[in-house]
Amino acid sequence: MRFCRVRRSGLNLAAGLVLAAITGAGTSPPARRPAARLASEAAIFNHIGHRFTVFRFRADPLIVVIDCPGLEAQGLMFDRIAALIEKAATPRDRVLDEPAFRRALAAANLSVATYYYGNDYPASALRRFYHLAEAEHVPLTAQERRLRRIARNEGFLRPGANGAVLSIPQAEGRRRVGWRTRAVILRHELAHGAYFTLPFYRAYVHRFYDSAMTAPERAAFRGFLVASGYDPADRDLIVNETIAYMVFTRDPNFFTAATVGLSTAQLASLRRRFIAGMPHFWLRRMATAPLPAHHPPPLPGSSGTGSFRDR
Repeated sequence: MRFCRVRRSGLNLAAGLVLAAITGAGTSPPARRPAARLASEAAIFNHIGHRFTVFRFRADPLIVVIDCPGLEAQGLMFDRIAALIEKAATPRDRVLDEPAFRRALAAANLSVATYYYGNDYPASALRRFYHLAEAEHVPLTAQERRLRRIARNEGFLRPGANGAVLSIPQAEGRRRVGWRTRAVILRHELAHGAYFTLPFYRAYVHRFYDSAMTAPERAAFRGFLVASGYDPADRDLIVNETIAYMVFTRDPNFFTAATVGLSTAQLASLRRRFIAGMPHFWLRRMATAPLPAHHPPPLPGSSGTGSFRDR
């Protein structure tokens, strides 16, 4: 679910039916009316800020995107959730306290800033994390407490609430995350958001994985993901990540056929067939659309809307 470093300097990164799925009809109860502002992919991508900023994705308001001021701040908010929900080397039944988590980071030769470069969790995962932390009396970081307030404000902590929380870091020039990297992370994470909030899309992903991919193709992606630290026992996680990398991480600086040991023709065929069968909703366009372009804010005194652009 998360974007992690994989290669080089990159990351080991019917209308009625759609409407019913987005509003939660016939599925888990939707969260209460969210408080965060609506924004498009381009608007979220172009946002510049030095604090945590919360957006609701305009095409699916059950997806909340937290724009973090940097990798360190993002890690302090999400890393222990990642350790609980999807990492193979850490316990899946309890929240690590800070000393234990720091030891896990050291064992993996990672830091708070590099554990993951982007995050995505369904509301149910957040409920699980906060329930276990409270039951076990594990102190939360200030950033984890902030995330709990955000999730509560969006209604995601209510039992059965449907929703997803994603995170991306601010671009930091050439240091770790540039604008291109930020765009790749956001597109990858939005694909996960759709998987969490839209049951009809989630069902399609599993059908494609089970019936359209060959056993060697599934094994190739699974091997890559397990080597990246994902829990091989969590089939839902492996399926979700397979499609996010295969279809929605198209920049060759971050993911290629060679990353998973497939030929370029094999990967192109998988992508083409997946997109051809996709339900017609907002994510289908993103499967082939260019990444959003960076638009610097206007100079002081010039006309314009500032760094937050909703186009």
